[in-house]
Amino acid sequence: MNKNHIIIIKIFIMFAAFPLLMGNQNCQIDKKLLEIFNQKISPPSNQSSIYITHLSFMDPTSGGSLIQTEAGKLINDAVINGINLAKKTNNSIKHNEPGHLIKDTDGKVNELVNITFDPNLTRNEKITKIINDMMKPANVDVIVTGQYIDKGQTIDVRPLTIVRHEQKIVTKIATFSKENFICKDPNNPNVKTLCTDAHDQISELVKELLLAL
Repeated sequence: MNKNHIIIIKIFIMFAAFPLLMGNQNCQIDKKLLEIFNQKISPPSNQSSIYITHLSFMDPTSGGSLIQTEAGKLINDAVINGINLAKKTNNSIKHNEPGHLIKDTDGKVNELVNITFDPNLTRNEKITKIINDMMKPANVDVIVTGQYIDKGQTIDVRPLTIVRHEQKIVTKIATFSKENFICKDPNNPNVKTLCTDAHDQISELVKELLLAL
């Protein structure tokens, strides 16, 4: 229910009660009842915090992580930028807050990798295990991570969110040609960076995932 609908309902009720008020000047609307009424038609608060953390991307082809790779570090920069963009729109999003984070370390990323690529677990079992073993102990609501798939001439980048309370995984995908993925830094040819379009697309996908929470 949007604000305009709420205002219209309140005005309608006010006019419906107007004859009663005119007929009895001492008639008073019970304040407690009015408070309850206001609570029922007011929109729900969206100000509660959503604690998110991010972990380096995974490589389904090798069954490993990208945490120590050049591509992984560059993708991380774009992911963090996307998180910051989402935070500007929704200030309930909290990223790596003390007491609400999973550190992006070899150990934690490999734990996620081992669960994700375990052939003995169903998809639902994997989600449950990630939530119980990683998210609940860290007091985290959402993990932002993803998958990187090198197809030779092209690269698929799939940022994803693991959402604790809804027990689901949501993903988006962008495909890049090899030559349009990693470029030389225009300010320092000796340094490699994500090409501008690749960086911006990955950031935007992460932002969209978080704003859809």
